[in-house]
Amino acid sequence: RYVGALFVAALLSYLLTPFAIMLAKKFNVYDIPRERRVHKVPTPLLGGLAISVSFLVTTLAFGLIDRSVFGLFAGGILILVVGIIDDMVELKPSVKLLGQIAAAVVLVMSGIRAEFITNPFTKQMVFIENWSIPITIIWVVAFTNIVNFMDGLDGLAAGVSAIAATTIALVAVDKGNMSTALMSFALAGSAIGFLKYNFNPAMV
Repeated sequence: RYVGALFVAALLSYLLTPFAIMLAKKFNVYDIPRERRVHKVPTPLLGGLAISVSFLVTTLAFGLIDRSVFGLFAGGILILVVGIIDDMVELKPSVKLLGQIAAAVVLVMSGIRAEFITNPFTKQMVFIENWSIPITIIWVVAFTNIVNFMDGLDGLAAGVSAIAATTIALVAVDKGNMSTALMSFALAGSAIGFLKYNFNPAMV
């Protein structure tokens, strides 16, 4: 099932990315060359749409349906919508931040939150109690923007995301957490299939 989730997601992403490129061209949604970009010509956006659809379809196909998964979907779709609107009209940073916070709140409301942190000196798990909600929201918003900031170099954001998701998947397999492992492999596959079109010089 793990290999299947990785393969199905990668194949879907590989097949869907050209359609995302076509949509971007049809609606004139391009990333214009600027200081933080390596490409020299306007490049189609909306690649996140192919990655997200591949991840969602693969996760559903492998039967991972519960309250927390739907919360993950809802938060992810909200981030996706904010990203697509930003690609099309370039939202103000404050508006994007509000959208990211809203998505993180959706996750928290569905029961997804960090309840423990590890003390790096003693390796003991520390229960963070009432701090779990604000820490989870800050963590989600922070890493959303970390990935966004990496997106200036072709293939970097998707490549790092694929590596990170694969690492999480392997840890989850070792811990016997099948749900997390399958979703992480699905995310890794979605990023890997997209990379075919995102390596320098990126087509999307």
